[in-house]
Amino acid sequence: MNKKYILFLISLLIVSYSSFAQNVTIKGELQNNKFSEVYLMSAYKNTGTPLAHADIDAKGNFSLSLPIDSTDMYMLKFSEKQSFLLCLSPKEKISLTLDANNLQRVVSVSGSESIAFTKELTDLLARRTACLDSINRELQNNKAQQYLVDYATGFKAFHQSFVDVQPDIVSALQKCDSMNNLLDVCAKKGKVEKKYLDYFLNAAVANLKLLKNYYASYVNYWNALDTRPYEKRMEDAQYKSFDDNVSSYLKQLNDFHKIVSFNLSDYAKEAEVLIAQYEEALYDGKLENAKLKSTYADSFAKLINKNKSASKNAEEIHSQSDLITRLGNSIVVEAQAKVQGIVAQYQNEFNTKDALILNRLSQLMLDHKTDLATLMFLDNFSTDKKVVGEVLTALHQKYPTHPLVVENYNKINSPQFRTSAGQIAPELEFANPEGKILKLSDLRGKVVLIDFWASWCGPCRRENPNVVNLYAKYNSKGFEVFSVSLDNNKAKWVEAIQKDNLSWPNHVSDLKGWSSAAAKLYGVNSIPCTFLIDKDGRIIAKGLRGDELGQKLKQIFGE
Repeated sequence: MNKKYILFLISLLIVSYSSFAQNVTIKGELQNNKFSEVYLMSAYKNTGTPLAHADIDAKGNFSLSLPIDSTDMYMLKFSEKQSFLLCLSPKEKISLTLDANNLQRVVSVSGSESIAFTKELTDLLARRTACLDSINRELQNNKAQQYLVDYATGFKAFHQSFVDVQPDIVSALQKCDSMNNLLDVCAKKGKVEKKYLDYFLNAAVANLKLLKNYYASYVNYWNALDTRPYEKRMEDAQYKSFDDNVSSYLKQLNDFHKIVSFNLSDYAKEAEVLIAQYEEALYDGKLENAKLKSTYADSFAKLINKNKSASKNAEEIHSQSDLITRLGNSIVVEAQAKVQGIVAQYQNEFNTKDALILNRLSQLMLDHKTDLATLMFLDNFSTDKKVVGEVLTALHQKYPTHPLVVENYNKINSPQFRTSAGQIAPELEFANPEGKILKLSDLRGKVVLIDFWASWCGPCRRENPNVVNLYAKYNSKGFEVFSVSLDNNKAKWVEAIQKDNLSWPNHVSDLKGWSSAAAKLYGVNSIPCTFLIDKDGRIIAKGLRGDELGQKLKQIFGE
């Protein structure tokens, strides 16, 4: 091959390429600039090689130009972790202003419908976030919410400290009972009988020690108690009942303390003094003197007899304790309910505003459904299968070989996507045992359980009685079963329907076993497998069986 021919081929290739490739230019400006250079790269081809490069001047300006032959996704890379995604088309002359502090925000753009769409959509997303932040700030600054949260959290711990100390008071009162019984046995006439002397002393000292320890625990609780945070009032008519309950609680708490102190305070103090004297005498060996031992025994008996009424007042103390416990619990529950009510008001306000923004976002995506830039925002519509499906279908028609489009399009055409919660259940149209074609869509307006099963499937047959019972219970309320059999033997299929008393009329099968077209459509690779769909034909849940299925139907229909 001679040189002239080679040069001719090269020139032909250059002319040929230039007839397809058209320069796109970007004149950019960065507000709040902190970068020195920018690279234009493919958004998804990991070649690592920049397609174009530009320095950024002191004013934040840069200019890029490169030939491209088709619309595609690119990335302006400013640093290792900071970049801006954009869709470029041949011959575009773009003027673009970005904020270096937030590269997801397009300040202004001209010369590109795709980037203009990106700006409009990201502005709406920012509005949505700002709306949520604004309502959250209003909620946090709501005085009633702040006041009630104190009770829903702080008061709960405050009240719990009372609940926790109650066993000590109960135990102290039980010790009073024990000592009264001890007195009745060992000192019927006020003096401890000689034969009970040692037994009485040991038992009295042990019980009185426990009494004073239990009471000391209560005193520690009371001394640490700070009621001041709960003495304030809202001075708001709608919270008067709540404030009155709190005031009543604090009064009952104070009354309880008076009763407990009256019955146990002096008792515990005197017991502590007498025990100390007794143990000192015991340590010094003085209690070998029988007369002195008897004197101490009588002193303990006298102390117990003096406070005999403590146990008689136990019923009053228990009653007061139960009253405080119930009142405190009701205050916590009421506070939580009121907080939830306030939060619900703000949530409803956000939901109303958010619905308008979401509708605009969805419509914007659908208005630009053939724009490759929509790929950047699909994650924002993960729960809106309609938008995702329509956008990707339109993109696939326009860009049938684009790798990003093909990848995402294949996802929405997978059984996992088709049968995910929120999706309209794919149509099922198969013959029943009599050969009549039954359609799933004919059951619209009913809550339907699509039940994939087979006569040869043991777990399916064991689950059938549960489905039969639920059908009998909820059929009159609008519940239906659409059974899809993976049998390949018609006789065994029909026999199993009759034997298991599957009384609903919707039984279909193409009798192809695991090659069932319905199973492939729904991605069923094990049975039993169920799909519960609502009255509009949307999938509510997948794989519900046994108690889980029963609970879900109870939630939908009630008992």
